[in-house]
Amino acid sequence: MPWELEVGSWELTPRHVVKRFLVPDRIFTGLSDTADRGVVVVDNGRIAAIEPSLAAGSSPVVRLQGTTLLPGLIDAHSHVSIVPSRGDQIGQMRLPVEEQLATARSSVLADLMSGVTTMRVMGQEREVDFRVRDEIDEGTTLGPDLACAGVQLAKPGAHGHALTAVESEEDIVRLVEANASRGARLIKIFVTGGVSSVATSQGDCPFSEREIRCAADTAHRLGLSLAAHAHGGEGARRAIENGVDTIEHGVLLDDGLIAAAVRRGLAVVGTFSIQDHPAGIEAGDAGRPGIAAKLHEARERVEQTWRRVLQAGARVGVGTDSMHGCLAFDVARLVQFGATPARALRAATTGGADVCGLTDRGAIVPGLRADLVAVVGNPLEDVRALAGPVFVMKAGEIVHRL
Repeated sequence: MPWELEVGSWELTPRHVVKRFLVPDRIFTGLSDTADRGVVVVDNGRIAAIEPSLAAGSSPVVRLQGTTLLPGLIDAHSHVSIVPSRGDQIGQMRLPVEEQLATARSSVLADLMSGVTTMRVMGQEREVDFRVRDEIDEGTTLGPDLACAGVQLAKPGAHGHALTAVESEEDIVRLVEANASRGARLIKIFVTGGVSSVATSQGDCPFSEREIRCAADTAHRLGLSLAAHAHGGEGARRAIENGVDTIEHGVLLDDGLIAAAVRRGLAVVGTFSIQDHPAGIEAGDAGRPGIAAKLHEARERVEQTWRRVLQAGARVGVGTDSMHGCLAFDVARLVQFGATPARALRAATTGGADVCGLTDRGAIVPGLRADLVAVVGNPLEDVRALAGPVFVMKAGEIVHRL
């Protein structure tokens, strides 16, 4: 019979045991600004209860001394087969499928070990995201639960165009429907240029208002949300006014665009590590003509913009944008931009679930999925404690422990 050593104890329990009693020093449920003592009871993949103390006879017990237990983290914006430090991110999406799959399997494992139990995959070619999702669901690959967008909507030669492009409303409808048939949970559209491509600017807007509305209407008809890669400017305005559900990146949003997003109830997803971490765009593409200047502008503008996003009370999520295992960096940046640690943690938990449209996770509440992470110390006092979790549970199964 297989056995495992439970964390923080010398008690051996069979791997097939589905009920466990988790005893950390404190619990951050995601629903308040505090972390309080308690015992989380996990049964059959769900959070069964939160008890004030451990009852006599409770077994098996997972003791997590010195830790804070949090909801599993949600990376609301990433790609499974891209590694920014390798450079030419769009080119990486054109690589042979087996090469992309090998990278993806390694990447999603790093994400899971960092405490990410759910990840929104924001555009892939060659069905790489769907194939990795299926492997994870089947248990042959270890990684977070993936909410896949399928092939991104991009114009020929514009930012986001790897192998597939759309040139008309008919193309948009066909591609959205094809993604939906493969099990996409959302659709991604590139309404502005980006930092990591040479031929586009962050102010470019390749889609007309009618085309964006077509994408939104088609996605909504199929029960999917529409996420817009939008740094700011005219592309962000068209997206906000024509039915998108989330703004991704938002580095160049001005006060009017932020107010419009808040007024329409849109969420804004921040992705900071890819532009600010030394292993991000700087390592892979900053030497390419045109990219260094855009990277500098993004770094100059991001704090001012995101302070206004937070002050406006926008719904927010946070993502790594392919900086696998770095979500703690992005959460810490929110604190640097003025968020309280509790609000920053909610951006990666309850806020992430909200962005992804998931109601079965994101908080430590009875009845929700038992996606849980334990970190040493108290991230409400020092958010950097989020880095390097010592315990990760996904749907009731312990997948990482130290």
